[in-house]
Amino acid sequence: MRGPRRALAVAAPPAALAVLLGLGWHARASRPEVEPPAPPVTPVALDADALRAEALEHYAAGRFAPACERFSRAAEGDAASGSWRQDVARCFEGWGWQVLRGGRAGEATLLFRQGLAAVPDDPALLRALGIASIHEGRPENALTALEGAAGGDDDPDVRLLLARLYDQRDDPESAVHHLKAILAVQPDHGAARRLLDKVERERAVEAGFVRHATEHFVVRHRGDTPDTTVRAVVRSLEAARERVGHLLGYRPVERLTVVLYEDRQFRQVARVHGWVTGLFDGKIRLPVAHGLPARPALDRLVAHEYGHAVIHALSRGRAPRWLHEGLAQTLEGALGDPSLRVPGRLTLGGLEALVSDADPVRARAGYDIALWVTHDLEQRAGLQGLRTLLERLGSGDSLTVAMTAVYGLRLVELEAQWAALLGA
Repeated sequence: MRGPRRALAVAAPPAALAVLLGLGWHARASRPEVEPPAPPVTPVALDADALRAEALEHYAAGRFAPACERFSRAAEGDAASGSWRQDVARCFEGWGWQVLRGGRAGEATLLFRQGLAAVPDDPALLRALGIASIHEGRPENALTALEGAAGGDDDPDVRLLLARLYDQRDDPESAVHHLKAILAVQPDHGAARRLLDKVERERAVEAGFVRHATEHFVVRHRGDTPDTTVRAVVRSLEAARERVGHLLGYRPVERLTVVLYEDRQFRQVARVHGWVTGLFDGKIRLPVAHGLPARPALDRLVAHEYGHAVIHALSRGRAPRWLHEGLAQTLEGALGDPSLRVPGRLTLGGLEALVSDADPVRARAGYDIALWVTHDLEQRAGLQGLRTLLERLGSGDSLTVAMTAVYGLRLVELEAQWAALLGA
């Protein structure tokens, strides 16, 4: 007779889903890495209970390969037992989260699929597979997996993630479906309510907009927008894609949605200050439908907003705003002020608050300092160093850990050097 069974518990890293609930995802596929081979299995024939006991010991010690191998053998010995298959599923789920935290999305995807081979409709594994697919740069696969998870478990976080994916892919009907499903159960769900209000506000403003698709972009605009305007924006978008792709060595795989508005429509949808001339919030939004700036200014504007899209993709939405604005200005070709002076001690926390300030004068000062700091970081480790910083943030490193890993100095040491250089 089998003894009492103790279920395996696997906790998905809480940051994994929270990060993805931010905005958009355009990811670089990672090369799967293989864990070292499991220790050889003893030739002595073991029954399922003994195999499971060994598996639990390996699992508790974080030795996932031998643990999953033994769980799988125990399940093979008793194929009719659903509880054995659950052990296999939970083991591969835990293993998958471990390698995903290490930035190996491709390998995590394979591990989650192995768990699903044991329990094909498991909501937790489908959710995990969807998140890994997003990190791997395969949003189509993510949608399929997450739809399966939502159907099996009706998890509001999964539905919210699906809504954001559909919103970014310019499918507002599917986004609204998932958001209303959340609110039917949790009427006070703040994030779902805010996103639903945003999507419905956009649908009202953009009713009748037409869609112009190119190889890399989907441009949406009013039907009476001049063709010359659309062509000029597409040309600037392609130029930005080449410029930023060359500088950072990264080009999104999926098409990026760009929406052209009249100025009044832009303010109505974006709800930003009057001094804002463009926005990236998962889509690039530009108030240029009936009044293009001169070509150099248009190129800078488009490069800046396209830069935000790439920064967001590389950092999985975890880049602080000062880094977003500093690097976006760098990518557009902005030059820093060599005579810039900052009274008091410069900290990145203070800079983040300054860049985000509602006062346009203070915010503009924050942008100038953010550009200076970004240029300093570029001089220390090049643009490749900044890309590495973004990727480390995207993989879950804190800013303090990521800065030290990339630049070899503690954050307080960097801030002290900047304060000395910028001291008024």
